Amino acid sequence: MVYGTRRGDGTGSIIRSAGFRPSRHLPDHNVYGPAYWYLPSTRRRPAKQDMVDRCAAALRDAGHRVEVDVDDVTLPTTAFADLEQQRYDRADDRTERFDRYAQGAAAKGVALVEQVDDERSRIPLGQPHLAGHHSYNRTVRAQEERNAKEERGMEQLRRGRRWAGRAGAAARYQAGREELGTTLRRIERLEAEVRGMQRYLAGTIHVWEIVVTSDWSDDYGKTLERRLAAHAGARVVSRREHANTAEVFIPPGEHSRLVTQAQITLLTEEIGYWKTHVAQLQQHSGVRVWARGDFRKGDFVQSGKRWYEVVRVNPKTLTVATGANTVDLKVITRANTRNALGGPGWTSKLPYYSATGQMTAAQARRRFPDAFPPPDPGPPSAHRDNAHGRGGDAR
Repeated sequence: MVYGTRRGDGTGSIIRSAGFRPSRHLPDHNVYGPAYWYLPSTRRRPAKQDMVDRCAAALRDAGHRVEVDVDDVTLPTTAFADLEQQRYDRADDRTERFDRYAQGAAAKGVALVEQVDDERSRIPLGQPHLAGHHSYNRTVRAQEERNAKEERGMEQLRRGRRWAGRAGAAARYQAGREELGTTLRRIERLEAEVRGMQRYLAGTIHVWEIVVTSDWSDDYGKTLERRLAAHAGARVVSRREHANTAEVFIPPGEHSRLVTQAQITLLTEEIGYWKTHVAQLQQHSGVRVWARGDFRKGDFVQSGKRWYEVVRVNPKTLTVATGANTVDLKVITRANTRNALGGPGWTSKLPYYSATGQMTAAQARRRFPDAFPPPDPGPPSAHRDNAHGRGGDAR
């Protein structure tokens, strides 16, 4: 947040150009004063240092005194559950506000259109403009005014529909955010972030280019020692003098380590919140979270309105049959899928969070018999019978 600024104080264009957004609901600071600008998507996240520096530099160039204070280590006092509830409360406020805007715009639009209809109803049907008559200019201007008023009314109606759409989106915000598939995808993404941060804390291997001379033990050793001194705790893992490279292990710096640990703590709290939500959905709504142990090769998995034959069961996904003709199929198998040229179809990956049902092959055949035509018996066997019904040449 940018403290010490107010709306209309002349700094808005500078701060906005750096990516900040205005808000009338930011808390004031007891030392730095009021706040009107903030960086979006930065709560419980590391500061966007490049945007902060760009904003500070632009304000300094404009003659303002700027102090930058960044703290990515101290954990926030607001729990993630409270922060999530604040999001839902703001969505409810948006729903009410946008719905009020929609009703106001629709009422204005209807009123304007009705006025135009009333004015036109007083004109005799088919009455033309009387060219050369003293009323000609007045009637033309009146028609233009009616047309302009009607266009303003239609624009208000369109504006009302836009606000109504935004109100509906805000009303669906919580339901969409708490939907099972969305929640499972979010948990998977957050867990991947945590694993990446844990790998970063374990240190990284960098390949450095080196210059090896005939006296490499002296010159190379001094050069490498100077480079290693710039990174606390760095050490050489392996040397490849023939390739002029060296693999160097570099641990994270102290500040980076503290920031990463703080982020892991916050993400772990967020993951726990969403896993609790999934457990509540399973308990109260009866939804099921499908996993690897629920499927076998040959089973059918439901995703959306279609059933797909399972070709392979993977740790994170299911390999299912698909093709170019699946838009016309409700049950998709290896046998009935085709590519664009009419040949056999192919396979694709379906994550477990997209699964909504499961059937065995026998259940699928009983439920959808038309999707499993009988096997082709092949060409009939050829044989010759004689007049007495026995093989051989008739004589």
